[in-house]
Amino acid sequence: MPRRAQSRIKPAHFIAIAAVLLGAIGGGWSLLHRGTDPMTGLTPLSVEEFLESSNALSGNTYKVEGTIDNRLDTWKSSDRLFSVQISEGGNFVPVLIPSSLEANIQRGQRYLFKVRVQDNGILEVIQLIKA
Repeated sequence: MPRRAQSRIKPAHFIAIAAVLLGAIGGGWSLLHRGTDPMTGLTPLSVEEFLESSNALSGNTYKVEGTIDNRLDTWKSSDRLFSVQISEGGNFVPVLIPSSLEANIQRGQRYLFKVRVQDNGILEVIQLIKA
């Protein structure tokens, strides 16, 4: 009676299983850590609505992306007031950057801002990310 070949796991099977597991782990990690907008849940500021009536928007929080144009304040204060050119329409809005953020703001730099509309119509920066 002829002997049957025994099926056993070969080293090539271990290598294939390890490659599949590493691929699944790497794919899951890349899905969880992919580059996304850090301010995903925020509504972009409607510049036209803001320029028309900033009082209607006071107290609300928005996302603004723009380029630093000029510093508007001339006093030596810890909080700094800048004009920012908005990316979409090219309009300029006033942005107040508190000293607590400790950011080195320079003209021509592009930022993504999380802002709160103050009662006086100035956008107070809560968080900023260099774009």
